[in-house]
Amino acid sequence: MKSIIILLALVCLISCKDQEKTAESNSLESSKEEISTNPDNAHNSRNSLDWDGVYEGVLPCEDCEGIETSIRLKKNLDYVLSQHYLGRAESEENNLNETGKFEWNKQGNTISLGERQKLYFQVSENYLLQVFKDESKVMGDSAIKYRLTKTNNL
Repeated sequence: MKSIIILLALVCLISCKDQEKTAESNSLESSKEEISTNPDNAHNSRNSLDWDGVYEGVLPCEDCEGIETSIRLKKNLDYVLSQHYLGRAESEENNLNETGKFEWNKQGNTISLGERQKLYFQVSENYLLQVFKDESKVMGDSAIKYRLTKTNNL
């Protein structure tokens, strides 16, 4: 009889330990999720990278050969955007030159600019990656086509 009581006590003890481990692992998982969804705003592209300068490249175009693009970003948040649509008959509509102020997103990693058409770029070390309004990116082999490379610092 004593051995049955001891055996039951052992089973209860083991099951309690498993519940503690499960609760502990759930707590760790939720803290990991908090870290990944709440990025450290102390370190972001805006304050950690040397982002001011000139970025150039050819962006994809649905009805032309590409859009030759140059963006100059300044520390005072001014920008100069130049775009030329390749493979179209020459006209004023095929060339865009504008200046203005660009804005950073709350996380400090993506900028938006453009008056005629809003453009969004993720700012990385020595390049800009064009992204969609929701900050999602083009994935796969074609992602490189949406990249503007830094050509010089200001």
